[in-house]
Order: sequence, then C-alpha cells, then structure tokens
Amino acid sequence: MQFFYKIVVLFLIVFNFRVPVFYNSAFVSIILSAFYYITKRSTVPFTYFFQRYSAVILIGTILLAFLASFIAFLHHTDLMPVRAMRIWVEFMMLVSVVFALPLLVEGKEANALNEIVIIICYAFAIQGLISLAGFLYPPLGNYLLQMKPEAIKAGVLAPGATLPAFRLYNLSGIVFVELTAAFGVAFIAFFWLMLKYNQPYVSGWKKYLIFAFIFLGNAFAGRTGFIGLVIGFSGWIIFSFTRIFTFIKQNMWYVVGFSLLIIITYNFVLTSKQRHLFSDELFPFAFEWYYNYRDYGKFEVSSAEATPYHYYYIYDETLLKGDGVDAFSGQNKKYPHSDAGYTNTLVYGGIPYLLCLIIYQFLYLITPVNITQRINSRDSQINLGFFILLFLYIFIVEIKAPAVGYMHLIEVMYLALGASYITQYYFNKEQEGLTG
Repeated sequence: MQFFYKIVVLFLIVFNFRVPVFYNSAFVSIILSAFYYITKRSTVPFTYFFQRYSAVILIGTILLAFLASFIAFLHHTDLMPVRAMRIWVEFMMLVSVVFALPLLVEGKEANALNEIVIIICYAFAIQGLISLAGFLYPPLGNYLLQMKPEAIKAGVLAPGATLPAFRLYNLSGIVFVELTAAFGVAFIAFFWLMLKYNQPYVSGWKKYLIFAFIFLGNAFAGRTGFIGLVIGFSGWIIFSFTRIFTFIKQNMWYVVGFSLLIIITYNFVLTSKQRHLFSDELFPFAFEWYYNYRDYGKFEVSSAEATPYHYYYIYDETLLKGDGVDAFSGQNKKYPHSDAGYTNTLVYGGIPYLLCLIIYQFLYLITPVNITQRINSRDSQINLGFFILLFLYIFIVEIKAPAVGYMHLIEVMYLALGASYITQYYFNKEQEGLTG
C-alpha cells in the first residue's frame, strides 16, 4: 500500500494536471505528503530542503526565473514573459518533489535511487495505461481531452488541425513534445533498472508489462521519447554486452509468451473498430518512419525533416544579448517562427543566456557524478553512465524544442534521481561507519 502511495504522490507532481479547487495536482501531492508525515511520523520533515544539492538547484531555479524576467525588462518586452512564468511553475514542482522525497525513499534509503527509478517507471506505465484506456474507450478519451485548457485543445480540435486527438488522451497538464520527451527519461531509467538485480517490483512478467505501457504511453504522446528508448537500450547493450546471451536464455520464454499475449489480445480481444484505430491512426503516427519507408522508400519523420528549417541565421547583436522574445511566440519581428530549442534560447537571451542554462543543467549532474567517482565498482560505473546519458539526452531534445531549464517533467525527475542517489551514498557510508 505504501508503495502505491508513493507512486500516486510522484504521479501528481510529475504530470501536474489540473484539479478542481487546488488548481493543479502538485499542490495535492503536498497535502498527501503532509498527511502522511503527520499521521505516520507525527512531524513534517524538511530534510531535503537543507540538502546542499536540492538547495542549490532551488536557488538556481529562482535566479534563472529572475534572469528571464531581467532579459525581458532590458528589451522592454513582457515584464513576466512565458519563460519566466514556466520557470516559476517548475520551481513549484521542484519544491513539491523535495517535500515528498522523505516519503518516496522512506525505508529504502540504502537503495534510494533504485526506489525512485522504480516509482518513475510505474508512474509512466500508469500514464500509458490511462492513454490506452482513453484510446480504446472514446468516452474516457473525450473526458481526458476536455480536461485540457482551451489553448491546448485548439491544437487538435481547431479546423485544419493536423495533430491527432489521442495525443491528449492522458492525465497530464504538460503534453505534446514535453510529455513524450519525459517518456524518454522513463525509457533510460527502465534500461538502467534492467542492469540491476533482485528488483521484486520489476521482474518477470511485470517488467514486460511496465515496458509495454511506457512504450504505448510514449506512442500516444509523440515520438521524441523514442530517442530516450534508443539511448537507454544502447546503454544497456554497452554494460550487458558480455551477458546478452545469458539474458536471452533467461528471458526467451517471457519474450515469446508476452509476444503471443499481444498477438492474441490484438486479434481476438479487441474489436474490429479498435484494431482499425491502431492500424489507421496510432501506428502511422508513432511509426511514421516505417510507413514512409514502406510507401516511399525513405526513412523520414515529418517533424524531424522540418527541424533544419527551424534553424536560421541569427544576427550578431542577437547572439550577444538576445531580443527578449522567443522565436516560437510569433512576436519577434526579426525572426520567423521556430520550434527549435537552441534557436529560441539564442533569440531570447543570446549566448550568455544559453551558457547560464548549461550551467543550471550542470547543477543536476555534477554532485551525482562526483559521487560515482568515489566508488570503484561496476554499479558506480553504471550510475556514472546513467547520469551522463540523462545529461546528454536533454541537450539532444533541445535540438527539437526548448528543453534545458524549460521542461518541468524532466527537471523534476532529474532532481529526484540526483537527490536520492546522494541520500543513498551517505546513508550507506554512515552504515559502514557504524559497522566498521
């Protein structure tokens, strides 16, 4: 029961969807966490607010928000630009996860990172299950769609809209590219977990179900997350290269059985209408590269092919100090619309702002990486690779859309992962001192 409670709390924070009265689910997570602390501990801990790692990131987030506002002020644009408002929302979500961390790792401090990764995988698998249910049962899908703000719904409901409606069949306040990018982090975390042993909540059939629902959730949300799938799988191959045949031998029957289960379910459990939904809507969207190869002989994805057009020449003056307006807003008179993250960052604040974002992102990485260097073991090497892949991943996503210091879901997970690993290290070090 406590494990499920942890999943619910993290789900509310990461996906931060709208709820009546409380405005968004992150506030609900604070209430649930406080209720747990009061009833189970008789006190409300603020442990992680005083952890240097968490405190530095929270302070860095505040400074980043003020910097975004200051850039807008210098250019006489909006006093509270979209970037600054988004960073303040991110700060609120980061505060929520820091407040919940004592609950999330309670009783598992010796393996705190494992616990957080398992909870993340389950949370995203549940999100995938919700998307699948909404896709197969239209009334639920329409309900999930109607929960979204009007501006977001317009992206799929407006006349001439090209985005499929099922991309909003989720219980998340953050959708489209940001949501699928977050699924990429879940993929990387899942494959990191596969390198570990004795994971009771992610073993046997459970790990295949979890992976299947994460995969489906990403397919409904978008395609960017598949980059995380490739990165995570590549990392797993590198660290499991000498044990691949052993893994195949141990899991062959699971793979065969699960594949048969999917085939039987698809052909004999789903109705004809539901099968057509998959073949006519979801598959052509999620696997566009395959359909383009089949029909035109080219491995292409429309969004990826359009990316180069979102990069263009930026004047020296803009590179030095920016224009105080994002390119995708349509309000910049000098530059056309662009979805690309690096273009938007440079147009907004120039190279100095980009450097500040890079430094901010380093805050999530530097302490966990330093800790991996203090431990000489295979696990520490795996953890080092894990944190480096997460760090590189967000800069790869930045090619497609603003991500560094911008995507709430990813930064919240990065903080939870980093703080839990630091907790694990010092807890085990303290235990060694007591038994030494």
